[in-house]
This record gives sequence, C-alpha cells and structure tokens, in this order.
Amino acid sequence: MAKSLILAASAVASLLLARHVPEYSPPILWTFLGLYSVLLTSMFTYRTVLYPRFFSSIRHIPTPKGAHWLLGHFPEIFRNPTGTPHVKWVEELSNNEGLIRYIGLFGGERIMPCNAKTLSEVLHHKSYQFVKPPFMRESIGNILGLRGLLFAEGDEHRHQRKLLLPAFSHSHIKNLVPSFWSISRDLAESITSVVAAAENGVPVIEMGRWCSLATLDIIGRAGFGYEFHALETGSEDGESKNELAWAYNAVFKPTGWAKGMHIARIIVPGWFLASLPLRRNKEVRKASQTIKRISVEIINDKKLKLAEKKSTGGGDERDILSIMLNSGNYHGEDGVEAMRDQMMTFLTAGHETTATAMMWGLHLLSLKENRHIQLRLREEIRAAFPQGIPENVSFEQIEALKYLRNVTSEVLRVYPPVLLTARHAAEDTTLGGQFIPKGSHIVLVPWAINRSKELWGEDAEVFRPERWEEGQMESNYSFMTFLAGPRGCIGNVFAKVEYKCLLAALIGRFDFAEAVEGRVVVIKSGVTGKPQDGIPLKVSVVPGW
Repeated sequence: MAKSLILAASAVASLLLARHVPEYSPPILWTFLGLYSVLLTSMFTYRTVLYPRFFSSIRHIPTPKGAHWLLGHFPEIFRNPTGTPHVKWVEELSNNEGLIRYIGLFGGERIMPCNAKTLSEVLHHKSYQFVKPPFMRESIGNILGLRGLLFAEGDEHRHQRKLLLPAFSHSHIKNLVPSFWSISRDLAESITSVVAAAENGVPVIEMGRWCSLATLDIIGRAGFGYEFHALETGSEDGESKNELAWAYNAVFKPTGWAKGMHIARIIVPGWFLASLPLRRNKEVRKASQTIKRISVEIINDKKLKLAEKKSTGGGDERDILSIMLNSGNYHGEDGVEAMRDQMMTFLTAGHETTATAMMWGLHLLSLKENRHIQLRLREEIRAAFPQGIPENVSFEQIEALKYLRNVTSEVLRVYPPVLLTARHAAEDTTLGGQFIPKGSHIVLVPWAINRSKELWGEDAEVFRPERWEEGQMESNYSFMTFLAGPRGCIGNVFAKVEYKCLLAALIGRFDFAEAVEGRVVVIKSGVTGKPQDGIPLKVSVVPGW
C-alpha cells in the first residue's frame, strides 16, 4: 500500500512540477524517477532504522541484543536451526513477562509469546483475533488446502471444526486402532523383508521414507476409508510407485528453498516468485496438481461407496470424508473443491507430521546414550505381547503400555514436527497487557516452549521419558507440539495413538542403531522440521518375537 502511494505521489508531483514550473523542472521521467527514489529511500530508512528503534508502539517489549541495523536478528536465525535462537532468547531475557520482540530483515518486528498467559491469549481467549498471515496462504496454501480447517477463520472455522469432531472422538479413535495396528504390522513386515534380503550383515535402511509410506496408508484408510497401497508398492529403498507418495516427497523433501523463498518474499510479491520458471516451482506445481486430482478421485470413489451402502441399508461411516459427504454442507463443484481442500489439509497433517515425528523417535532411540531406553521399551512391548507381534491389538492394550506413552510424549516434546508457526493480528489488541497494533507479526515457537528450562527444568533439552512420570508439565501451554485452544490440532489423539502403534510394532521386532556413530543430524526446516539427509539406521531383527 505504501509503495503504491509513493508511486502515485511521485507521478502527481512530477506532472505538477512540469506544468507549473517547467523552467526548474528536468524532463518529466527524470523528475518522476528522482522523486520516487528519494521517497522510497526515505520510507525504507524510516521503516528499517527509525521506526523499530524510536517510534514503534512495541519497542519496549524485551528484545535480544545484537540486532544488525539493517538485517536485525536474521543472520542468527539463518545460521541456526529453526527455533534454536528463540530458546536462547527465552533464557537470556528471563524477565520477559511473557513476550519477546525480535527484529527480522529490514526492521520487521516479530513478537514471540513465551509464557502460559500470553500463549493462552493467542491460542485460546483471542484465537480469532490472531489469524494465519497472508504469506502462509501464498506459500503453502496450494498444498495444505486454502479452504480447509487450517486456513479457515472465525465462524467458518468453528463450523468446520464442529462438523469434523465426530471423526476424532475418543470412541471413534478406539475403533481405529485395528487399522493403525494392521498397517504398523505391514510396515514391520516390509522392513523384515529388506533386512532378510541384505547380503552383507546388518543393512542400513533410510527409515524416513518407510515411515512416510506407512502414515500415508494410515490416513488413507482411517481418515478417508481409502486404500493407497503405498507400503505395498514400496521398494527396498523406501521409494514407492504411489503417485501421492511421490508428490509429498517432492514437496516436503528438505532443501534450502524454504528459507530462500522466505527472504525473497520480503522484497518481491509471492505470486511473482511462484510464477518464475524455476525447477522447484515446477516440482511443487506438479505435486500440487497431483494431490488435488487424487483428492477429487477419492471423493468420487467415496460417493459411489456411500450410495451403495445406502441402497443396501448399510450403517453410517465416521471417517472424515463420509462425515463431510453426509453433512449436506458441500454442494456442486464448489462443494467438491471445498472437500478437496479439507482432504489436502488432513492428508498433509495426518501423514507428514507423524512421519517426521517417527523419524525423530527412531533417531533418538538409536543413539548410543539412549540404548537403555530402547531396551526398556522393547521389554515392555514384549512383556505385553509375549507370543510375538499379535494379529490384532485393542486401544486398551496400547494405552496400558505406560513407558511407550512416556517415550511418545518425550519425542514429541523434544522434536515437535512443526518447529514454528505464525499468526497475524487482525485488529488492534493486547497481549499480557501490552498494546499490539493491527498487522503485528506473532511467532509461535513450539521448539522453544517445549525446551524452556523455566518450564521443564535444567535438563529441558535432554531426552528423558521418565519426566512424564513426575508430573512436571505446569500447564497446557508448556507442551506446544499440538498448540492448544480452539485452533489446536483436532487430530492430536489420533496422531498419538497412531504413533504408539507404529513405534510398538517397530521397536518390538527390530533393534535400531546409528549408521554412523556420532553423526550430527542437521534439521532442515520447511512445513515440518525434518532431518536433512533422512534417518539412515542399522536395522536388525531381534530374535524371539
């Protein structure tokens, strides 16, 4: 808006000068360019240097030292894994009263809520005053579904959430455990085949791809009543012939692209970047088209199945897609598009995040210093199922595995799949008693909250499952992996139970060890924070199960 005003002001001033004082005015084009340059430079200087330091209404919020006059804290953010500087700032600014302000590129101010009070305001009491920012819609909307639950706001979000809640009820998730377990068994059998085919001792297997195939099959069957057969078509290296598996692998493979695009969006519009004939743009565009096409195919397939059920007097189904189709809220082509976007939201949230968490769980358990945790977990699983990996398990059997629950919670605490997310103040408001002007950029950092020493003690960054037996969590806002409040993850129980089934089947049968002892695993952040080079592990079958 400001740039447009400067452009218009320069044009008007150039015309007035040329008309009224032509003897003092150079050619109109040079006048326009000169005025535009001066005004733009003045605006840039004001916004970058003067405003955040002397005029901003939030300049009194505690701010880390060391901000560059032009680049702010961006160099530190760029050099480190996502969330790492934020952990440091929370410790350094311990008397922050729940808010920390830091400076992005070119004077852009960021506000990070960092205690229970301010987090509860953003996520619960004022959840619809803090909306998803436009840059998120531009960058990931075509993959996550612009009309789905993730991007819906206000009354539309309330309506969608209420409609979909039955698909995530406690009773329904209990009934889904057989599906979770069946695919977990399929994953274990696939890995067993790879181990058996190895010719030279203990094979090294990139487990990330296999986990992604398994979670895709789970969300297909449990979420939509559809079989993707991703595991069935998986090859020895975890690649699959499944189109959807390829599309998600293309979109979410860790690259430096995300940070580069984030920087570029500060300077040029997102639509322009997306239109550039770059290889990465073409890959993402093709993947998005594939996800959309397959989503519509699944909708049409489900319509036929539901029509057949009705004609034969079959009972109602409670998966996400059946609930949408039976609700009467989705009509015509527009309805199909809305359902498609909702499916895209759950396909991503229901498979990519859990696969990422599985990667980190196997990584942590494979570390030499955590061998005792892996052994203890295996003992608990085998004690519960002494006859070997069972054909079926119940919700009650999985929930009875207390150490499995502790390990799952601790993995999700130490390595939340989504490291950082953002909100945008839709109106003037307050946080922790501090005035927050409309348009302010709010940054929620699960990585920093989950590792806060103030909330979790001096060993906050240590993987220690036993802490969950000690009742250490102070509030719902100490554990931000699934966020909280009306916009918290609707599928958090679904994800936890699914995770437990997958981990139980794998740890019960296999021993996992580092492929290269002491290897430094680099986090590459995008929509999720994944290991840059995957999780290659030595995998061996443990006898007796």
